[in-house]
Amino acid sequence: MFRKSLIKSVLTSLLLVLPASNVAASQSELKSFAELDHQAAVKQAHQWYKNDQGIVVKVMPNEVVATQTSSKQSASVAIPKDQFYLSIAPWINYTHPCTYHVPTGCTGELIQQKMHMSAVDMESGEEILNQMITTQHDGFIDFWVPRNRRLEFTFHHGDANGVYREAKEVLSTFGDARTCITTMQLKSMKTGHSKTSKHSGHKGHH
Repeated sequence: MFRKSLIKSVLTSLLLVLPASNVAASQSELKSFAELDHQAAVKQAHQWYKNDQGIVVKVMPNEVVATQTSSKQSASVAIPKDQFYLSIAPWINYTHPCTYHVPTGCTGELIQQKMHMSAVDMESGEEILNQMITTQHDGFIDFWVPRNRRLEFTFHHGDANGVYREAKEVLSTFGDARTCITTMQLKSMKTGHSKTSKHSGHKGHH
């Protein structure tokens, strides 16, 4: 009887210690996060993608914020005033509504897909990006672009069946503009239309 009571007491103690240890570890992670620069903060957020530490990272127009969901403690990293973050998830069949990107949870449809993209400043006509890219592990592509611009982004994607699609949208980097772009549907360049069915493929807070 004494042995059973002892085992129960030890197990109870472990259950109390483990959550506290997790919180302490998360607090340490947040402290380290606050010391990063803005680009490193986003890279760290990707490493926490769908993590079990309860850390959620959201990229706002002016800062990258990491929050520990159980303790509600947070840390932030400022984004330079001349830069703006855009994370774009081109899609074909489904997407999810999003305003501010959550690298720890947002998930797009097209993962590890190669495509060509370009971005043109609508005021000056300057082409600031023109390159082949591969979508990330979460189906998004991250870009650091100039702030206070209207940029026309274009994506071209060809699938295994030889179907070529295009997505085009003018995106703002002014004020509190979106950092999470999930509205760029890749449409067939032959018909210009495709059937879609939307459903959420993301976890996190927006």
